[in-house]
Amino acid sequence: MIKTQIVKKDKKPVAVIMDYKEYLRLKEIEQDKSDYYSALQVKMKNKKWKTHEDLKKELGL
Repeated sequence: MIKTQIVKKDKKPVAVIMDYKEYLRLKEIEQDKSDYYSALQVKMKNKKWKTHEDLKKELGL
């Protein structure tokens, strides 16, 4: 694994060099978090919920 390195300009961080697999892992975590908060917003907006069984019956499954 490549050690994470911080690139600085005038003593201020401007970029990060990291392992590509670590980058992908972090992007996946970010997407999961976004999906979670999106689902929470939908849940808060909708007041009528159906059970899984009721939905299957309604759809004829």
